[in-house]
Amino acid sequence: MKKRPNKIERERLKTIGEMPCYACFQDGKEVQAEIHHIRKHTGMGLRPSHFDTIPLCSGHHRTNKISVHLGKKEFVKRYGTEQEILEKVNREIERCRE
Repeated sequence: MKKRPNKIERERLKTIGEMPCYACFQDGKEVQAEIHHIRKHTGMGLRPSHFDTIPLCSGHHRTNKISVHLGKKEFVKRYGTEQEILEKVNREIERCRE
């Protein structure tokens, strides 16, 4: 059974879900995002932390040729690594809270 997000995690997920897709935004478009959990040392059966999340549209997340799940090499070349994007997204969230 999956662990339910606590209040702070729910706030993070809500914020990420309200942001535009990071990749589309870099391309000058504002497209509704879904939440992408960054997998690092978690394996397929384990859910990564809700704090390791970035906003990506369904295309850049999982269905386009240039996406995290289908075309990761080209995605990284064009937009940066998931970790680099996470750092930028976190800075943006903090800037908006000030």
